[in-house]
Amino acid sequence: MAPSFAFIGFGEAGSNVAGSLRAEGVERIATYDILFDDPAAGPALRQKAEDMGVRAADSIADAVAGADVVYSTVVCKSSIPVAEEAAKHLKSEQFYLDFNSISPGNKRRVAAAVAPSGARFVEASVMADVPGHAHRVPMLLGGDGARDFMALVEPLEFNLTFVQEEIGQASATKMVRSIMMKGLGALHLECMRAANHFGIEQSVLDSVEKSLSGRDWTENCSRTMSRTSIHAARRADEMGQVAETLREVGIDPMMAEATERRHRWCADLGLKEVYKDGPVDDYRDVLEKIRAAETKEAAE
Repeated sequence: MAPSFAFIGFGEAGSNVAGSLRAEGVERIATYDILFDDPAAGPALRQKAEDMGVRAADSIADAVAGADVVYSTVVCKSSIPVAEEAAKHLKSEQFYLDFNSISPGNKRRVAAAVAPSGARFVEASVMADVPGHAHRVPMLLGGDGARDFMALVEPLEFNLTFVQEEIGQASATKMVRSIMMKGLGALHLECMRAANHFGIEQSVLDSVEKSLSGRDWTENCSRTMSRTSIHAARRADEMGQVAETLREVGIDPMMAEATERRHRWCADLGLKEVYKDGPVDDYRDVLEKIRAAETKEAAE
């Protein structure tokens, strides 16, 4: 019999992974999201879960009861408080997997919060976008429960790599990688916005491609800008955790902080709602939507 799962948080990450597991035939999945209690957003989110065949629980305690694996898929700032609340209801035979993009220090704090329950902690670092990969998204794992978790879910063909039992290395890899990957998103936004002002977008991209050969930079720019415009708020939060990671080891996070600011700026434009049906893969469309959002903001 497949293991049972609980998801604390039913946003993009939690719902994608839960839906994928249901498609694989996992029958026992429950979830709780704080928005379930919101009179405006709650009914639709509960219905989304039920439509997937995922039981919408009334509380964290209700969601985790009897689950073999508990996923924490919440916003970064909620990782520790959610772990503290979940720990009140976890049992020693359960696994608690922190799926969130947080610093190594915060991963250790989550593990410490879970420890009194006796549940096995799994440090998970997600190394690609969850949409498109779902439960098979590449993950680096650490923690005292990592190896046994891998054995438990082996029939479900997760994409897992064990790093080490000591907590921190897996999340450090994710955080440090994000300096480059999320930094590219911020660079594309700033570079192409300026290029658009002067009407030189393609000239700039052609020049970059000559200097940095080996990839189609116009295609890369379109893909990066479109996805960044949708996920800017989450990526800004992640870059805050990247900056914290660098501070933990005495490095001034100049680039991480700048990247966080540019992603936060993008998030504040509200493009996630504009692209609620998915990315368009055309940087020109993104630039047009940025202009429209800035014009509207100026008028207000």
